Amino acid sequence: MLEVHVDDHDTQIFQLMQAALAGEHVLLFSSGRPLVRLTPLEEAAHRTTGYRSLDIAVDELDAAFSPEVDAEVADLFNLHAQGAS
Repeated sequence: MLEVHVDDHDTQIFQLMQAALAGEHVLLFSSGRPLVRLTPLEEAAHRTTGYRSLDIAVDELDAAFSPEVDAEVADLFNLHAQGAS
């Protein structure tokens, strides 16, 4: 695997990388043919919490709304309800 570190903010590759990170579809062409697609390694869902923005990976967000998590939350509420009576 070839690894390239982009430190110079004045280069075109940095601008293309920033565009891809911002959600733009970036394709690199040669002789009129698309050859390379730039995509972020992880897609982040942008959520607003009121005062600040919160970036959550799509997989983390999806995992928070699973049947297993719902059952665990219901069990916690049942335990607290039983302890209060």
